[in-house]
Formats: sequence, C-alpha cells, structure tokens
Amino acid sequence: MTTKHAPDTYKTLLDNLSDGVMVVDADGTVQVANPALCHMFGLEPDEVVGRLFAEIFVTIEGFDEFVQIVLDAVSDQSDIKRRIAAVRIGDQNRSLSVTTSHLKTNHARQAGVIAVAVDITEIKELRDTELRMAKVVEEQYSELQTAYRDIETRNETLSVMMRKVQAARGLAALLVVGLFVAIGGWYVQPLEVAETDAPLQLQFADDAIDFQASPTQVVEASEFRSTISVRGTLVPGRVVKLVSPFETHISEVYVKHGQRVDEGDSLVDLDSGKLMVEYRRAQVEYIQARDKLVEIENWENSGDMARARRALRRAKIALDEAELNLKRTVFLFEEGIVSASEHEVAQQRHQERQLDFQEAERELGAVQEKADEDAKRVARLEVENAQGRLREEQEKLDRVALKAPISGVIVAEGDAAGKPLARGRPAPQGELLLSIADFEHISVISSVNEVDVGKLEPGQRAMITGPGFPDLEIGGTVAQVSARGLGGPRQRGTPQFEITIDLDRLDAVAREQLRVGMSAYVTIVIHSNPDALLVPLTAVEQSGGKTWLRVIDRNTDAVERRAVTLGFTTLDSVEVAAGLAAGEEILVSQR
Repeated sequence: MTTKHAPDTYKTLLDNLSDGVMVVDADGTVQVANPALCHMFGLEPDEVVGRLFAEIFVTIEGFDEFVQIVLDAVSDQSDIKRRIAAVRIGDQNRSLSVTTSHLKTNHARQAGVIAVAVDITEIKELRDTELRMAKVVEEQYSELQTAYRDIETRNETLSVMMRKVQAARGLAALLVVGLFVAIGGWYVQPLEVAETDAPLQLQFADDAIDFQASPTQVVEASEFRSTISVRGTLVPGRVVKLVSPFETHISEVYVKHGQRVDEGDSLVDLDSGKLMVEYRRAQVEYIQARDKLVEIENWENSGDMARARRALRRAKIALDEAELNLKRTVFLFEEGIVSASEHEVAQQRHQERQLDFQEAERELGAVQEKADEDAKRVARLEVENAQGRLREEQEKLDRVALKAPISGVIVAEGDAAGKPLARGRPAPQGELLLSIADFEHISVISSVNEVDVGKLEPGQRAMITGPGFPDLEIGGTVAQVSARGLGGPRQRGTPQFEITIDLDRLDAVAREQLRVGMSAYVTIVIHSNPDALLVPLTAVEQSGGKTWLRVIDRNTDAVERRAVTLGFTTLDSVEVAAGLAAGEEILVSQR
C-alpha cells in the first residue's frame, strides 16, 4: 500500500515546497516543474512540463544566467554545484541561488539534471545594504577624525593669537599712560591770555526761509510713464511636444523636420501588435469577471447549490432509513429476536448518518456563503477593474496613430540624442517623438535682474521693435515672470529672471517679416498715470520717517510744511501720490 501511493506522496511534497524544483531529462525535456518554480519565473505549469528546456527558457529575455547554469550542469560531470543567477522576471530584477545535480540510471549513465532554485533577492539586498551602511559609517568616522584634528589645530592657533593680543593690550596700556602724562605736563605750563577789544558774538542759524528769494513751482498734472527696457529673442508662442504613449516601435513616419502640418494631419503610426494581444487578454478577463458576477448574483440556481442540495437530500434520506432501521432493530432486540451486536451496528449506522446529514447541512451553508454580500462586492469590483483595463487598452489602441493636435511646423524630429524617426525604431514610453511649433502666435523671451523683477507682473503692456523688422512696432503683454533665477544658486554675477511677452495677434504683413530667433527690443510699461503730479527732487525733505514738501499759500503768504506720499521716481523728479493737489505752489529748493 505504501508503494502504491509513493508517487502521490512525492508529488504532494514537490507541490508544497517553497523552493523551485525542475528536472530535465537527457533529451532536454522538462519532466518535473513544481508550482514554486513556475511562480518564480512567471510561468504556468502546462507551459513548462513536457516541453523542451531550450524552447521555454532560452527564448525569454532576462533568463540568460539561469539557462547558462543549467547548460553547464549538463556538460559538467561534477555531482552538486551551487551558483547565483541574476534574472529579470517581468519588470523586476531577482537573484536566485541555483543548485544543480545529475540524475543517473541504474547503469550509471547520465539521465538528466535536477535544478533547485531559491529566491535570495531580499537576502542579497539586505547584505548590500549592510555593506553600504558600513562604508557610510566608516566615511563618517573618518570625517569626524578629520574634523577633530582641524579643531585641535584651530585651538592651538587661537591660543597663540590670544597670547599676542594680551601682549598688544599691555603695550597699548603703557602708551596710553605715557600720553596722559605728556598732556598733563603741557597743561601745567602758564597760559598767556590774549586781550582783545572786540566783543564775542554768536551766529545762530535761522530756520525761517524767505520764499520771496527762493525758487517756486506751481504743480500741474501731466502724463507720467515708467518703463523697463530689455532685449530678447522671438520664439514660437506655443510648442506642443508629442511623446510615445507606451513602449512600442515606429511603424510609419509621414512628416519631416521643417514641414508644415495642419491640425488632424497624420504624423506617426506606432506598432500595435503587442497592444492587440493585451487588448484581447483584457477582453477575456472582462468576460470571465462578468460571467462570474452573473453566476454569483444568480447563485441560488447555480450548479454548486444544486449539488449541495442534492447531497443534503441524500443525507436526509439515508438518515431516515437508518432511523427507521434503528427503531425496527430496537423492537426486535427487546423481543429477543436479534442479538445485541446487531442492535449496536444499527445504532452506529444511525449515528454515522446523523453526522453525514450534519456535514451536508454545513456544506450547503458554506456554498451559500460563497455568494454573500462581500463576495458580490468583490465580483463587482473585479468587473470594474476588468472594464478599466479594457478601456485603458482601447485608449492605447486609439493612440496608435498620432495626429497633429495643432497647426504648425515640425521643429524637432526624434529624441534628445538626435536619433531620427524611422520605421522599426524602438519608442520607449515617454520618449519625445515630435515637436510642433505654432507660428501663428509669437512671443519674446528675455530676462531682467533682481532689482527690476519685482516691478513686473503678468498683464503689463509692452512695445516690441527690432533690427530685423525696423518698420514695425508691435504691442504685447507680459505673460509670465519666473519666480526662480536662471542658472541656479551658483550663478555668477547679478541673478537674472526669465520673462515671457506674448505679441498681439499679427496681420499677414507682420507675420511675413518676423522670424523665430530674431532679436527684439522690448519696452515694458510698469506704471502709467495720465494725471501725475511731478515735483523736483530738490523740493523733497526727509525727516522723522516722513516725506515733506513746503507748500505756499499766496493768499496769506504763509509756507506750510506738509507730509506727502511719493510714488515712482525719475532722474530729476518724483511722483506725489497723496498729500498734494494740482495747481498748488511749492518751494523748489529747501535751502
């Protein structure tokens, strides 16, 4: 009996091992592959057992080291060998410890190879982490030693300097004492008093200003504008970059650099072979999930429920028969017709049928629980997930043919490395394929220093001229002011901040004259006041944290010292924002 079930026992052991086990015979056919090995390599058992080893593993990218270990074991005559193999399974890099040995026949002839694979990725990563941490600790310890030696050197230097400072202080004290002695000796000499008949007179400054002799000015309203002038470069108003939406290959290219395209024109076709496989697989998953949901929602009429009910009915019938037989046996036993042993057998069968009935009831309850609310919720979520994946694959298929999103000119073709687009070229996900520039709208890119950047804000008007279009003066608007300086924190010189000015819509004549890359002169209006009150800088007085003007009242010939609020400043005048009215007269010079 033990011999009969030995193969099943071995199979059960293999199926429950956490290590992967594979047996390859002398012909290269995989005879055994337990579930752990299939799961480790992302394969199904029916894809491995009974097939050639080379047909399965040699053609899959990323299994090279594992294949080499098995091939070396076939050619090598040593009994047991253990090696480490790095494999790529899906999108993950794994490390496997592979132990190989030979299977031999009764005639000592080599019959095959057995390979046992253990996933040691986590162990290897822990070991690498320990080594890195040890190196970091060693470097930090070395830095601490260096810092300690630097501190000791600096302490010695400070001690020497302190001794020199103390010596200098002593010498200075002696010099000060000598100086006081010399001054005291000079003062004790007799003084000759000079006699003079002229009386001593003190002159006091008079704050009163004679405005009759001082220049004045009547303040009148006038237009005032403050501007900033910069130089920039004409660039396309908008550049749209098209990237590969997924990893694929180029199937067809319809455009080239410098070509003008209209919105909706075909640009590039991407290979859809792998996408169709994934799309069909997503369809299968969706159909399976949908059918499972329908089955769970109609679970009472399912085959499992029917089988469980039939089993319960059979158990009830058997229990009823056993109960009837027990009653008959009890009667006959009491009458002395049957023996006690036959009565005990009837009782035992009745108990067994009771247990069978109870087990059938539990089984029916367990089958019913498979379609409870949680199971239905899980089935619905699986359907939603399958629908989402199906939509995702459908969207990928819809993006196989790249169309021009805007009208413009192809200004970049290929990736950053300069590889041109061509049929069959790989296109990794996210790689730049094409760039389209919209030349219907043109902008100016320039920069300002840290002093002027605070005066600029989006929406300010600007005027653009240039040596390449001398007859044009084009209006524009500040579109963007960078919040970060160019070149990073190590930039030499005054920090510069990039600004973008969008030109107003151009007519056909202007569009023909302008070319991307031309230089441009930009005058940005940062302040404009048509009724500004400007006063000379010499009329302004600063004191007590306030700004003052001296205003003349011609009716009383009195001068009022008035606090005002200033605005923008020019080279020789300043705008009065508050505290002064048009037509009032002020003193131009305070002294």
